[in-house]
Amino acid sequence: MSANDASEETGESLRSARLYVGLSLSQMAAQTAYSKAYLGQVETGLRPVTLDVVTAYERVLGDGMRRRDITHPRLMKIKDSGHLEKIRQAVESGDPSIFAEGPTSSSIDAAVAPVVGPEGVRNFRRWAVEGKTSTLRANAVSIVGFLPGRENAELVAKVLDEDAKVRRLCLASEVSRLTQIDWQTSLRVADDPTTAPDPKKLAAKLAKEAVDPKDSESRWCAGYLLQRLAPALAR
Repeated sequence: MSANDASEETGESLRSARLYVGLSLSQMAAQTAYSKAYLGQVETGLRPVTLDVVTAYERVLGDGMRRRDITHPRLMKIKDSGHLEKIRQAVESGDPSIFAEGPTSSSIDAAVAPVVGPEGVRNFRRWAVEGKTSTLRANAVSIVGFLPGRENAELVAKVLDEDAKVRRLCLASEVSRLTQIDWQTSLRVADDPTTAPDPKKLAAKLAKEAVDPKDSESRWCAGYLLQRLAPALAR
């Protein structure tokens, strides 16, 4: 890895990658030989992200390091552990909290999914189908996509197949996250994948997402987009 590659990483992106693969800060510290306090400061921006730290994260997290957030200008993010606990409590009580306010980041989705109890899971499953806005439904689908079990994967597929507004948001999020193009362009690509700035590059990234065992939403969206990219790839 070059210094330029490392400079693209931020503390928040390291946190997001760690949460995506389901490691606690203590587990990451044990596997990298850095202290928990030091890594916590790096992830929260109190210390700089160095090449050595990024290399250590890549060694432990592998492909998880490549999971980026979407480029939506109003992306909702976790501020700290206290914020995450408030989100969890709200969801458990039936309040969708930030999931109704705007698109949520991968770090939120990956962090919230493992900590919600049975009532929170029921709420997310309900919001995925009955949420008042397409934003809430799409965010709920993203959370359910991280939950284990066939019934959750089947619910994700059902909502994406039947709810056109949610499908468009989820497809655009997948394109945005993988390519880091702006949100409006991502929406256009969601409508017509053959208009992607670099169809072959997008297809290569989607092929990896199509077999992601951790995220059934990404698997569904990747398969959908790959099918519709075929005409552009054949040129």
